[in-house]
Amino acid sequence: MKLSVVIVNYNVRYFLKQCLHSVIKASENIECEIFVVDNNSTDGSCSMVRTEFPGVILIMNKRNAGYSAANNQALKIAEGTYVLILNPDTLVEEGTLARCIKFMEDHPDAGAVGVKMIDGYGRLLPESKRALPTPGTAFYKIFGLSYIFPRSGLFNRYYLNHLDDTKTAKVDILSGAFMFMRMDAVKRTGLLDEIFFMYGEDIDYSYRLIKSGYSNYYFPGTRIIHYKGESTRKGDLNVVINFYKAMIIFVKKHFSNGNVKTPIFLIEMAVFIRAIISFGRQISGNVLSRLTVPPSLRTLFSRIFYGGRKAIIVAGPEGFDEIKDLMLHSEFRTSVEGRVSTGKDDISKETLGSLNQIKEIIETNKIKEVIFASRELSVSRIIETMCNISGPNIRIRIASYDGKYIIGSNHINNGTAVSLENAALTAEVCRD
Repeated sequence: MKLSVVIVNYNVRYFLKQCLHSVIKASENIECEIFVVDNNSTDGSCSMVRTEFPGVILIMNKRNAGYSAANNQALKIAEGTYVLILNPDTLVEEGTLARCIKFMEDHPDAGAVGVKMIDGYGRLLPESKRALPTPGTAFYKIFGLSYIFPRSGLFNRYYLNHLDDTKTAKVDILSGAFMFMRMDAVKRTGLLDEIFFMYGEDIDYSYRLIKSGYSNYYFPGTRIIHYKGESTRKGDLNVVINFYKAMIIFVKKHFSNGNVKTPIFLIEMAVFIRAIISFGRQISGNVLSRLTVPPSLRTLFSRIFYGGRKAIIVAGPEGFDEIKDLMLHSEFRTSVEGRVSTGKDDISKETLGSLNQIKEIIETNKIKEVIFASRELSVSRIIETMCNISGPNIRIRIASYDGKYIIGSNHINNGTAVSLENAALTAEVCRD
């Protein structure tokens, strides 16, 4: 077996489905086994995998075993020469797996490789490459100084901003959203440390690979979309606490000597402050969500705030009709201005232009939202276009292969009523 792909899922059925489609496409010419380890989801994820992806090896847990433990279940039985740990809220380019295999073959010192990750808006995710979170680096990250001073070599060492994101480089830490590893390195290093329940396991394992004598590489020769944490909520108190507690666990585990007591105290203080801020936001959000708003008024608000958004759909004629109909049956009253064709000879009355004209189409028609039909476009072409049109005022979404739902970085629209609260969600945080 050349490659084993391990995906841990927890209540993100729609993202998982889209992810599996992309992985199967990317592994067409590779001897590959795919594992989905489900942590007791209640959203129909397991039945979806069994019904629509019978070739996938499904492991169903009767409880949420945590991210590390669930990955270990598959790692223990995986037979690949290489193994990829992959988040379910990702989309991989068609050539990603083959290119990573080739990279590992060309770099025998590599224990693991990570790729360029972009978010659902087409923006580079800085966690594609990271530095070792020493006590000082961890403190700057947790206290928010890395965010306040993004270009500072001191306060933002965490994201290695001094490295060119277009060039291959050795790095300390890779993201658990996409960690492509040599199985021999896994056998030498051991399994993921299950003390890390949800966060921090990728930091810990990256460091352990280095301590085992291997190198970790950032490889921008291929890209993936990582929607970031769609199974968690930004600002959720437990999420904030668990993430930064994981950072403390890592620092204590690997830097536990007499010189780090004060830095660890400062890190714990920073976690406490961040938790208070998150708690305040959560309380205020709960109060607002409990206010009674009649459905008719919610719909009116939706039309007021979102009705003025102009959208285009990148699809063929049939896909265009499917997606437009799906949008019309939801509370998102976005105005569909027309279709962007995938070929220059595809012209009909709703066609505004072809895909190579999309930037001009967006500017001319004052477009605020772009929806791609994944059934008709390769992931590579979607990613390339996303990166070209990425901007602060452009929302990007991707329609499913079957045309029954639309995925974006801040919500899933499956044709049912979507509340204003869900519509207003911002991109969430996972595995920073």
